[in-house]
Amino acid sequence: MAPKKSRSRRTSVVANRRNGHRPPSCMAGRRPSHFFKIILPSTIDDKKLRIPVKFVMEFGDELSDVATLTIPNGHLWQVGLEKGNKEIWFDDGWEDFMESHSIHYGYFLVFRYEGNSKFHVLVFDNTATEIQYPRSKNCKLEDETDNLKENEMSYSDKLSPKHEVDGGTYVRERSSKGRLMMSRGRERAIEAARLLKPKSPSFMAILRPHHIRGTLYVPVEFASNLSGHQFVKLETCDGKQWRGRCCEHRSGSSSKTRKTVGWGQFCRDNKLEKGDVCVFELIKRKPVVLKVSIFHPVDYAVN
Repeated sequence: MAPKKSRSRRTSVVANRRNGHRPPSCMAGRRPSHFFKIILPSTIDDKKLRIPVKFVMEFGDELSDVATLTIPNGHLWQVGLEKGNKEIWFDDGWEDFMESHSIHYGYFLVFRYEGNSKFHVLVFDNTATEIQYPRSKNCKLEDETDNLKENEMSYSDKLSPKHEVDGGTYVRERSSKGRLMMSRGRERAIEAARLLKPKSPSFMAILRPHHIRGTLYVPVEFASNLSGHQFVKLETCDGKQWRGRCCEHRSGSSSKTRKTVGWGQFCRDNKLEKGDVCVFELIKRKPVVLKVSIFHPVDYAVN
């Protein structure tokens, strides 16, 4: 019986490779990590989902501000990650993910972490049966991405629709259509930001409430560019500059520190809001100057 079991296992591995299910390079040499979440009333009320603490302790440092969720039908979702006090939540875009898959109280979700902030997600309903995943184009990120690549758009003004927003503030519609439009706008803004491809060291941030309050967390891999500097200059595409103060931030009792930049005035003057996407590019080292390219989801929220 042992040889049969071994042969079956080899066949399974070969099949997975043929189907393209190879572990990402950063997960090579270690087993993919799984966790599950049961949807509680608080999850629905909070409109965000907390990632288990044990998972955060092991993988939290490598998670970016945006997670990619893949469901079995191949559709991709990009959901913002909110971080604070050693906890991480699926936040911006999570409500749209739940609505599109009709996820309710008592549903059971299984997450498989594949590295590079990418998760494969299975959804089970109240009968403990996997759901029929929607085939609507409304939830397909691939369609939006393909359109961007097709037109070779490399900057935000090529994608912006011709409409104005009074005072730079957008009042989000509460209807499902309004949420869908903003979801599309968020995905398009993220893709436009990724197509920017700066030549100098850079990083991208999807703004959360703590960002808007004036604290910008700098990714660990970029922080070395700010070492030894108390201040940085933030420059917009029109050449205007603002000064930001560099600080070291320690979370709770952890010995690890994170580099932060105070940029409250920059946020206010540029009317930044939750969900906006910013790309920070190091264009000068002495003094440090970061060019900030801003992508507002409302500018991409079209039918």
